Amino acid sequence: MDYDGQAAFDDVLRPWLENNIPAIEQLRSLGASSGGAIPPMPGEALWFLYSVHRVLELLVLRFQTFSPGGSNEQGPAITLGEFFRFASGIGADILNPRPWSPFHHEIVGLAPTSPDMRPQGLRQHWPCLMLGPLLLMRAGVTVPAGAARLVPGIADRSMLFWAYRRNSRRHNDLAHGWGANSSWRTAFRRDYVLDGTFHFNVDGEIDLATLRPGDVDDHGLSPQERRELVVHRCFVTCDKDDAGLFPYDDRCSLKAV
Repeated sequence: MDYDGQAAFDDVLRPWLENNIPAIEQLRSLGASSGGAIPPMPGEALWFLYSVHRVLELLVLRFQTFSPGGSNEQGPAITLGEFFRFASGIGADILNPRPWSPFHHEIVGLAPTSPDMRPQGLRQHWPCLMLGPLLLMRAGVTVPAGAARLVPGIADRSMLFWAYRRNSRRHNDLAHGWGANSSWRTAFRRDYVLDGTFHFNVDGEIDLATLRPGDVDDHGLSPQERRELVVHRCFVTCDKDDAGLFPYDDRCSLKAV
């Protein structure tokens, strides 16, 4: 944040990679497979993962356009290639997954097409990063999609949750509003892909599969609307007010298709 030069990779990121091997090894260990099961993870590890994600969010600001409600921050001076080099240096698996899926992709922009067409024809702004089966960061994409599946003005403009910084849209994070020290005691959201199933926000206390279709929460959201928030981290078809929502306690699983 304090760096104001024009060579952030050479001046900041490369030296960090060279001088923090133990931290990189710790990060890589958190993506170790546990025989197809979701591993337990202590609070300190979730805080560590959260700090890594915050750095990655800062680095991709350069690849976003400014939109109302966004962070309006330039971000460090790096190229996309240098971001790839940093991500590889910390041990992340760099993916360019296709077709589109809400597990792997964050919607940065939306180009409407025929109403029922499945999202396809991705333009990637930054890559998807994984640690084994654990999602570290979704890819940022612009995707043509029909209004019946991803509604223009909603899927690309609604509040993005689990996001501390974005230039491209309004965003909300559990660390917002806390002081500098308390912010770093925020737990990372864990999503896994295991045995053909996507598991979203696995540390959430409420399993949405246990709710009945008619159950409505204090904000008037149905289980399906709450599932939409957890899976996409934003509304993509629901046009309800997203102010004051708190999806952070919900979890769900879906078959990968």
